[in-house]
Amino acid sequence: MRPIGLMLAAALVASVSAAALVASGPAAAAWQEYPTKELGFVVEFPATPAMSRANYRTVLVPNGATAHLYTVKEENTVYVATVVDLPDRKEEGATLLGEAEYNLTLLGDLCGQSVSRVEPGRDAVFGRFLTVTCRAGRQGGQPGQVEGAVAWFKQITGFDCPTGARLTSNIFHNRGRLYLISGINLPTGDNNFGPAALRFTNSISFYRADGTRNPADNVQ
Repeated sequence: MRPIGLMLAAALVASVSAAALVASGPAAAAWQEYPTKELGFVVEFPATPAMSRANYRTVLVPNGATAHLYTVKEENTVYVATVVDLPDRKEEGATLLGEAEYNLTLLGDLCGQSVSRVEPGRDAVFGRFLTVTCRAGRQGGQPGQVEGAVAWFKQITGFDCPTGARLTSNIFHNRGRLYLISGINLPTGDNNFGPAALRFTNSISFYRADGTRNPADNVQ
């Protein structure tokens, strides 16, 4: 994993360190990079993801935009990489990223929010890292905003975030695309959330504009 979720990610890693030791065994070897050069990014999945498309529609994108979905569902965890094509909105990255961030906070109780960074030096791409405990009946925002955010999340991931689930999302806007890398720890009887969702959200890296990758990405 190369990307750097800052203070929040460090705290989360510490909280699951014991589970991470278990995950470092043979099962962890199944994780692989899935480069998607045409969309400018790479992410790690524990299995080959299913690919589909959806329509990304929000208040700021009323006419919709094509969203590319890459998904893997395990028994207790869901992994979704969503990439939205917004080539005519390259100068509006901060606003579009802020809208996505706000929608995620409406899904439940915000547990953590921090700056995230992928790639070192001049290749750096900055985004936002969020952790949300999903909860039905969340109150807040203007009338209809919570319901709209729930429908938006289902549309761009293909999944609900049920009450009690823990959602971690690493989100970026880079060269006319919005990236939402989301891991959902589904609620279980003992609420024993493992580290895999965090690993997934922190596994994103980007291609440079010329189609190459930064040497720090340790291409295998």
